[in-house]
Amino acid sequence: MLRKNFNLDNKVIIITGGAGLLGERFAKVIAGSNGIPIILDLNMKKAKSIIKDIKNEFGINAGFYKCDITDQKQVSNVLKSLNKLYKRELFGLINNAAFNPQASKKVKNELENFNLKTWEKEIKVGLTGAFICTKIFGSQFAKNKSGSIINVSSDLGVKGPKQSLYSHLNYIKPITYSVVKHGIIGLTKYSCTYWGKKGVRSNTIAPGGVYNNQDRIFVRKLKKEIPSNRMANIKDFDGIITYLLSDSSKYCNGSFISIDGGRTVY
Repeated sequence: MLRKNFNLDNKVIIITGGAGLLGERFAKVIAGSNGIPIILDLNMKKAKSIIKDIKNEFGINAGFYKCDITDQKQVSNVLKSLNKLYKRELFGLINNAAFNPQASKKVKNELENFNLKTWEKEIKVGLTGAFICTKIFGSQFAKNKSGSIINVSSDLGVKGPKQSLYSHLNYIKPITYSVVKHGIIGLTKYSCTYWGKKGVRSNTIAPGGVYNNQDRIFVRKLKKEIPSNRMANIKDFDGIITYLLSDSSKYCNGSFISIDGGRTVY
């Protein structure tokens, strides 16, 4: 019975930023549980490669739409297309798309001089895009009276960045990342109370930093901040994604779930 509850048979799950590091993993986790991942991204080459891999590994026909999630018309057109193909099977949305600039000596993010165009661009993708997708796809879930929305925050959606982690690179973690990752939690809470009676659940996950060959001094500093004494690996979020999309989490709504090795307890 428990194993059956974790199955995602025929559930169609939309993943924004699906061609990115986490998005690709989420798509493969969904396919591995017999769900149908739908990737939304602007990176067509990478997305097509992921779809091919999923077909070869799991025998699942995943989908891809080249879509700017900050454009409401484009997102609406994706829904129209998906309704023709699936409609009743449309069940899940993972709001994953966001800018996460990597530490670089070439990038200057001082708050005093932070570029307004950069602010607007990153807020537009991370928050406005998530709002548009929640509004459009969530409305369909509400009509179906069933759905699960996962909003991807971060350990830095709970606490402010410790800038000394980047000091050896003369880099400053930008304000936009904190604002987006804190704001996405509010989107979850609102969606939870707004659509809860219509069978649509909204939850937040807050992953810790994923190891991806970052600067070794940065990694050493960060490990000291984490009780588990390591950064996350890409597979550490598999279980929570499956759980929140499956019938096993039917009563989980409005939750904030940290998966950060304990970093945010400090």
